[in-house]
Amino acid sequence: MNGSRKLPEDPSVGEMIGWIATRYRMSKADLARMYQTTQSTIHYWIKSGKISYKNLRKVRSSFYYLNNSRDPHADERRCEGCGRWQPVGRFREGKAICRSCENEKTLEHYRRNREQELKRRKAKNWYNRKA
Repeated sequence: MNGSRKLPEDPSVGEMIGWIATRYRMSKADLARMYQTTQSTIHYWIKSGKISYKNLRKVRSSFYYLNNSRDPHADERRCEGCGRWQPVGRFREGKAICRSCENEKTLEHYRRNREQELKRRKAKNWYNRKA
């Protein structure tokens, strides 16, 4: 079907949904039925580009399937922190950033608030309390 045209590695949600809609002459109502959601949700995805990971996988898989191709990032997820595609195992359940970005944020917070945290912890110790 589309052997000569090279597909983009990371098309936007709007591009993918737009291509499916124009290629197969689908309305927002048809797309909403296809993805088992509402028309306003489809409109929001196209307009804002924001979409949940679960729904993004549905859109990507249908886009690449309809192009007779395989999703190059089928078993991966894009980190919102560093912007790289990482294996799904590097993400905690329900998190949009990978573990390395999460660790960096934790360390950054620790370094920024180190003195304050040390004082707070020291004040909590039983041997610092007056009898």
